[in-house]
Amino acid sequence: MKNQFFYTRKEPIKDTNPLEFKEFRDSFNVDKVIRTIRINEESLLVLLNDLHERTEEVPRINKKTNRPSFDKQGQPIYDRVRNTFQSEIYLIGDDIERFYKQTNIE
Repeated sequence: MKNQFFYTRKEPIKDTNPLEFKEFRDSFNVDKVIRTIRINEESLLVLLNDLHERTEEVPRINKKTNRPSFDKQGQPIYDRVRNTFQSEIYLIGDDIERFYKQTNIE
């Protein structure tokens, strides 16, 4: 696939001191990129055109007490909430320069 950009994603490993990371090899379709934002010298934010909805169940909050609501049996009450999401990918290190080279229009 010529339109895929492969990059390294680092996830922290729980309960390691000093903090250690596990590396994963991920990819995204460069045709879906709508914007990039240089966060700082070490990272680049890539936004993709992949808006999608997710439905989640969240605890109902009592507006008077600002605490979770419970039914008569003492069970928490949940509401279904739909949220819209967009993929945000953070590139770091050499991946930034490789991304610039691969997507540069001349």
